[in-house]
Amino acid sequence: MKIKVTYVGFLKLEGIKNKSIVEIDEASTVSDLLNRCKVRESHQRFIVPIVNGKQKELSYMLQQDDDLFLHLPMGGG
Repeated sequence: MKIKVTYVGFLKLEGIKNKSIVEIDEASTVSDLLNRCKVRESHQRFIVPIVNGKQKELSYMLQQDDDLFLHLPMGGG
């Protein structure tokens, strides 16, 4: 199935260009996609997935034609 993947510029996903349509396996979660892109599980907890405009968990099972935005909140002081 196909989904659209967009992410913040400083997030590096191996094998996926920003704002691209990606082919994934049925029953894939956001975490499965991040694993495929070689994002360490210890780093995944900092990523906030937004699917079709709504915040989801990394365990969210992606659906055909989902629009996935991977957000990496920044903090500072």
